[in-house]
Amino acid sequence: MSRRSAMFTRASLSTDSALPLRGYFLSVGGALVCLLLLASWMLPSQLPPHEPDPARPTIRIHSDAKPPARVVIDTNQSLPAPSGKDIVVAHSPVAGEQPDRD
Repeated sequence: MSRRSAMFTRASLSTDSALPLRGYFLSVGGALVCLLLLASWMLPSQLPPHEPDPARPTIRIHSDAKPPARVVIDTNQSLPAPSGKDIVVAHSPVAGEQPDRD
């Protein structure tokens, strides 16, 4: 066997082993297409029109319950201005520090 034919054989094997899903999708896809064609040939193309039975009354559902009132949020208004008071932050003890007992 020549070096070139060995390289060609090795290259063709690596291509087939690199794409193992290609054969699966071709075979399964072909089978699904055949099933679709078979189903379209065997099944009727259109269902007969449905006519309501005059002996059976139409069911209508009505509720007396009212939905909750609609909430409208106006986002065009500006935010309230912050107050001029200072913000007071409570002191929290740091690790290793004894809390003050007054």
